[in-house]
This record gives sequence, structure tokens and C-alpha cells, in this order.
Amino acid sequence: MELLALLSDSDDVIIPNVKKALHEFTVYPLKTLEELEDLYSNIPLNLVIIDSDSHKLHSLAGFLDKLDKNRVVIIATEKPDKYELDNLPDSVFECVEAESVMSELPVVVRRALERQRLENELRLLRQSREVVRPPQVQVFNRGELENTQGRFDSIPAGRYIHEKVIVNFARMLTVSFDMRKLLDHFIDSVMEIARVSKMSVMLRDKNGFYVRAQYGLDPYIADNIKLGRASAVASWLTRTGRILHKPVSFVNSSSINIAGEMDALQCLVSFPMIYKGKLIGIFNIDNKVTEEPFYREELEIIYVLCNYLAAAVKDVDLYHQMWYQKEFTNNILSSMSSGMIAIDRDEKISIFNQQASDILNFDPSHIVGSDLRTLPSPLGDLLYETMVTGKTYNRFEVTINPAKLPLGINSYRLIDEQGNPVGAGIVFTDLSDSKKLEEQRNKSEKLKAVNDLMAKIAHEVRNPLTSIQTFTQLLNEKYADDDLNKFYISTVSQSIRMLDSLIDKLVTFSSSQNYNFEKAEVNDFINEAAAFILKNIPETHKFSKQLTDKTLYISIDRKNIIKSVYYLVLSIVDRTPDGTFITMNTNTVIQECPYVEISISYEGDELIGEGKQDLLTPLLDIKHLGTELNIPISHKIIEGHGGILDIKSGDGLNTFIIKLPILDRRSANISIEGGRISG
Repeated sequence: MELLALLSDSDDVIIPNVKKALHEFTVYPLKTLEELEDLYSNIPLNLVIIDSDSHKLHSLAGFLDKLDKNRVVIIATEKPDKYELDNLPDSVFECVEAESVMSELPVVVRRALERQRLENELRLLRQSREVVRPPQVQVFNRGELENTQGRFDSIPAGRYIHEKVIVNFARMLTVSFDMRKLLDHFIDSVMEIARVSKMSVMLRDKNGFYVRAQYGLDPYIADNIKLGRASAVASWLTRTGRILHKPVSFVNSSSINIAGEMDALQCLVSFPMIYKGKLIGIFNIDNKVTEEPFYREELEIIYVLCNYLAAAVKDVDLYHQMWYQKEFTNNILSSMSSGMIAIDRDEKISIFNQQASDILNFDPSHIVGSDLRTLPSPLGDLLYETMVTGKTYNRFEVTINPAKLPLGINSYRLIDEQGNPVGAGIVFTDLSDSKKLEEQRNKSEKLKAVNDLMAKIAHEVRNPLTSIQTFTQLLNEKYADDDLNKFYISTVSQSIRMLDSLIDKLVTFSSSQNYNFEKAEVNDFINEAAAFILKNIPETHKFSKQLTDKTLYISIDRKNIIKSVYYLVLSIVDRTPDGTFITMNTNTVIQECPYVEISISYEGDELIGEGKQDLLTPLLDIKHLGTELNIPISHKIIEGHGGILDIKSGDGLNTFIIKLPILDRRSANISIEGGRISG
């Protein structure tokens, strides 16, 4: 665990770049020399990195001279030459250019730290030749403490306060699942045993040990320091499971590393937090505030508390893991598109998700925990049968009464580790929409069959009808002077024309049309349609038109589109009294896809907009088949032109609105594909 200090006031460039380049180390940014000196006097620093652009080296000369050799790395705009490097203090190891921080600084820092490790090894080697009796690292476990009573005195105040602390802390473990409160309570408990100046609780994460609670430490150090799993302190505690005292002298590199890490952690004693043989945390304490030595009993009690804390931490982790899993499961259940119901072995409802509530119209807060017989039949029967007999249902359809709600159900049995039934569950979906789609599909298939039949009948009837009409005309010419025969022939001819018109509508409605599109100016089309309408509608109704003031072009099959407008006017004539005034207006709507809007309006008490869908789909009333087909045929022709037919009503006014796409006036060519317009 290496702790590096960075002296710089460049918050926007140097500091973020250095922290990013040295992400594997703990980097402490400082802005003033006073802050650096204060940190150096309290915490052992492995390396100091100085930004020479923000802090000139001559102003730091006194501080640099106090540092050990190879403890400083300089960041400069330009790397100094060999002469300038030789004149720098011995504490300076290397200089790195500011532009090369990301690439060069990590390499230089590793070399400097490696140089320090080699120097420590050499110092140990020299000491081993001079020292007669090698000192040992002070470590204590319970057995050793019992055999070293001469080294430690019993606590003079007795055991009452410590027993009270353990009882209170043990009670805390049984009720608290808040990790922060648990750790703070632990620190308070230790403080009642021994008034230490600094302490920290480190818990294991996937990358190492991090400070999760502390007292007396620098907040930045506490938030950023990390002890790797392979660090000297962690390795020693994992291997021995005993109390570790900071070495006072060194016999190998391990003792040096332990001392360095404990200096960085600002502690004299480290306690292992072991759960089921694994090190899950480390508790560190510094000297007492009175600088008195620790009593043997104090260390024993803290060691025991650490074991309690380790178990409590795992319990809290397990609790939160279970809570997250429960929330995750609840989120899945609530976001399912299907309903889900489960019962336990006591036949009580244990799961009833939101979708089940929406489908069955039950309140989950009232249904969960109630008897399965609360469920509408046959859901409770299916759950009970699945739990008791083990019979499962797959894609099984049932109907829930009295609403006659169709459901598709899958059931499953819940068993324990021994294979004994402990409940059952069902997952179900509302089949109402599927049933409606199926009905619509069947209806469409039947309608298609009817249309095909209508088209065939119309063609078969039209052939003899043509012959009848021809011979009727010949008879009319032969008996032109006979008024009675003329009346009979006129009546027959009129009936033939009505029948021919009906057949034409049936063919148009039931058959696919091949339109002959041509480019047409809107006002020309309106004039032609108006002339056709005025020629064919009865004199009992009045009709007027209004043209647009713009020159616009549309692509139409003139005969069919005029027919669609005429049929709409006929439908108005059929449903309105004599004297009704019908107006046709033209408007232009400029949007992403511009279109011309042709509105056909009339006044009437009957608001046709409310039954728009019925008007667009014929009811096939045989008595009024001719008039019923007018609007559906118009709708079909307009859609075949890439347009839209809409119906609106309001304030006593009914309006048919035809929307047809406008052609680009700059386009010379018009492409027609499958009845759709592009160009």
C-alpha cells in the first residue's frame, strides 16, 4: 500500500491527469507547502510529486533537503538537462514532462518505489550482520497473552465496564441491519474500553480492504486509502489470525512492509476480523490519548468484539443481499406482462403481482395472506390440485365467471430440497384481446368470402342484364307510339339502370381496383366533380363549390375519384330532407407531407361523426344496400389514392373530409406503384 502526495494547484490539468495515471496508488492532492509539511509530519509518505510550474523548487529547498533520498518526482513543462538534474537536492529521484504524465509518470513512480524497496533490503542486510539477537515482531494471540502476564498488567478498574460494553454491543448486533450504525456503535464501544487517538474499520471488497468507519483519521486518507489482499498486513493477519503489533525493529522485508503499511494507516495494533476462517476485515487502533500501554484484558476484549463484528457484518451483508433479491423479484413480478399467483403449504396466497390485480380487479394488499378460496373459480381449484397431486397445466384456457373473462394458464408445483410440496403457482394472461383478434380474423375471412361471392354474382348478373337492357331499348323504338307499352318499357329500363348501378357498386366494393393515375390540377378536378354532381343529384338539394387560390397538382384516376366524391354527396342526399344545402370547399395543408383537403359539409340534426366506423363498414342491409355502399366505396377509392377519408360533426354541421397528397410541382415524372403515389 503506497501513499503518494501531489503538490499542485492545477485542478483542471495536472491533478486529474496524475490521479488517472496513478489510479492504482493512493494520491493525496495538496495545494500549499504548509499542507504538505503537515501531512508529512503525521503520515509516512512513500513519494512526493511536485508540480514545478505552480510551486517553484527554490521555494521548497528547505523541505526537499529534509526528505530522504529518492523521495521526490518533479513534473515540469520542460525536462531539465543533466547539469540541472545533478544540482537538484538528493531527495529528487526523476523529472517528468507535463505532456508525458500519462505515459511516463507511472513508470517513474514504480522505479522510485522499487529503489526504496532495494534500499530497505540493503539496510536490513547490514543490520543482520550487526545485531546479535534479532528482535521479533510483537504479535499476540489469546494463548500468548495468557503466557505473558508479566508483560501486561490487569486492568485496574475491573471487568464490569467491559462486560457492559460487550452486552450492549451484542444487543446491538441482534437489532441493527444498518452497516453505518453498526460500525459507529462498534467504534463507540471500543472507545469505552480504551481511549485511543485514532482507529479505523476496514472491510474487504473485491479489490482489497477499504476504510468504512474511522475516528481521528484524515478524511481524504480514509476515503482513498486501499489495502490490497496481498498486502503485508492483510497477508499476515490471514495467515495467523492473531493480533498484530507494529514492529519496533526489522528482521526482514515483511516487517518493513508491515511497519510502512501500519504507518500509513496511522495505527500501532491491527486486529483480524475473521468469519468462518476468512479474513473479512481489519480493525486498527493507535496509541491511547494518555500514551499509556494497552492492558492485556483490553486487547482480549477488542479481539472478541472484532469477532462479533465480523459475524454481524456478514449478517448485515446477507440481510441486504436478501433484501435486494426480494426487491429484484418484486420488480420482476410487478413488471411482468402476465399475472402471477402463488400459495404456500397452508393454502394461503403468498404472491399476487400487479398484473394479476389488473386482470382480476383485486387489491393485492387485501388478497395476499388470505385463503386461496378467495380467488375466483377455478383459479383456487387449479392451485390446490397442482400442489396436492402435482398435476400441472400448460396453456390451459379457463373462463372466469361472472365476467366471462378468458385466461390462458400455466401452473407449477413448488417443492423443497426433499421433494415435498410447499406450494403452487400459476402464471396467466388475459386472452380477451386474442379472442377479439381471432373473431376479427374470422370475420375478415368471412367478409372476404362474401366479397368474392358478391363479385362473382355481380359479373354473372351483369351479362344477361346487358342483353335485357339492349332488347328493352329495341322494344322502346318499336312501340314508340304506344303510350302504355312505352310506360312499361320505361319502368323496366329504370329498374335495369338501378340494378346496373347496384352491380357497379358491388363490383367496386368487393374487387381490387386498378387505377389509371394521371397528373391533375386541383381546381380542374373540383370543377369537373362539381359538374358531374350537379348533373346527377336531384333538384331537391342545393350544391355549391369553393376553389383554392393556389395552383396545386394531385395524382388521380379521374373517373374513380369523381365517383367517390359523388357517392359521398349521394349519401348526404339520402339522409337529409329536401332543401338541404351542400357545400364543397378546398383547402391546402402544408406539413411534412403536404396535402389538399376537400371538405363536403351540410347541416343536419343527425351527428354522423359519432358513428363513423359504422358508416365506413357496411351493415349489408339488403333493403338499403345501394345507399349503404356509398360511403364505404368512397373510402376504398380514396385510400387507393393514398388519401384519407375522415368524418367530423359539431355544432349541427356534418363534414366529410377528403385528404389527398400534393405532388411536387417541380416534378415532371410521377411514379405509380401498386396504387401508391411517389414522385
